[in-house]
Order: sequence, then structure tokens, then C-alpha cells
Amino acid sequence: MNPNQPFIPVGTFRITALIEQLAREFAEHSGEPVRLVAMLVEIIAWRTVNGLSAEQITAFLNAHIAPGVREDFVAWVVSETGRRLHSAPGGGR
Repeated sequence: MNPNQPFIPVGTFRITALIEQLAREFAEHSGEPVRLVAMLVEIIAWRTVNGLSAEQITAFLNAHIAPGVREDFVAWVVSETGRRLHSAPGGGR
């Protein structure tokens, strides 16, 4: 399987719930404002679902949205998005 293959179909409700969960988890860990984290997690999660890699997403964020965003944060969101969407029933496979 291509690691960048899109995970589609994924229901909007599931991805929205995932975004909220990941944002809360990271905000609690980092002390960053939840709303700020949620914005980045939303962009990363949707781009992950559409098949982009952590490197591609990091480059996009650095160029257009959040200069200096850390690739380890992006990689964590990408990894958790894939893991959690595929571990639940109806996970897009």
C-alpha cells in the first residue's frame, strides 16, 4: 500500500471529532491555546486524509500559514490521524 494513499472515505463527523480530540490532547500537553492548536490540527488532518505526507504538510504550513511549525508536531498529527481513523469501525478501508 502506498503510504500517501488517501484514507477516503472518512465521514466529516469522524474527522471533526478527531480534530477536536487531537487539539485538546496537544494543548493540554503543550500549554498552547486550544483554538490555535485546533486550527493547525484541522489543516494537517484534512491534508493527511487527502494523501499528503508530513513533509509536504510541513512545507505548506511553513510557507503559507505558520512559519516555524515543527515537523515532529505535524508528524504526530499525521500518525495519530491515520492510526485513529483506521482503528475505529468504518475507518476508511
